[in-house]
Amino acid sequence: MQSEVRAENGRDEIADRIKQEAMQDVSRHGGDGLSVAELAHRLGIDPAQAEERFPGRDALLTALILDAYNAMGDSAEQGARQAEESGAGPLGRWVGVCRGVRSWAVANPRQFALVWGPPLTGYDAPPETMAAGGRTPVALIEIVREAVKSGDLREHALTPPLDEGMRRNVEILSSSISAGLPDIVIARMNIAWTQLLGMTGFAVYGHIAGVAADPVAFFDHAAASMGEYVGLPR
Repeated sequence: MQSEVRAENGRDEIADRIKQEAMQDVSRHGGDGLSVAELAHRLGIDPAQAEERFPGRDALLTALILDAYNAMGDSAEQGARQAEESGAGPLGRWVGVCRGVRSWAVANPRQFALVWGPPLTGYDAPPETMAAGGRTPVALIEIVREAVKSGDLREHALTPPLDEGMRRNVEILSSSISAGLPDIVIARMNIAWTQLLGMTGFAVYGHIAGVAADPVAFFDHAAASMGEYVGLPR
């Protein structure tokens, strides 16, 4: 039976239809009232087939979140590859990642809001969402890591020393995806990351028009500035 509902390219058409409809519900009403059974009824799908794919609300939300994080990661990594193929150095690749984030978010505002908007009430994200969500920051981290290894990281990125509060802030990152980087560099990258998400949110929600006549030029300049802030050479 499973093979009968899968498209030729291997995608599960029933799961895709449910997720598309669910994404519209979440964007309009949040995740509180999301119901797999209600979605199945609305779409004319056998509830048993729907529940086989998504046993409950949290399973469906997790699938939506994984799709969003992975699509964002794909776009970010593609941005880095395109920059590298054009001959760009570390800073250019950093900007390429940032552009990938922005272009995906502007094209997919509902998915951006799902993962970077208000938290979903009563939903606890499983570990696999953390791994998918880490793909985009890892794309940036790897660029900085290469600069550290090659000795190209600019000296200003290693100062000033962190106070106790900031050391606590970077402690988790320094023992996970940012392991091996100097704590001050991790702190600078965390600042750059929140800046990237803020700039992207301005673009997604139409706020950037009030501060920039040329939003793309503004974004590129700000992304490059953040790359330099974390120590990448031009």
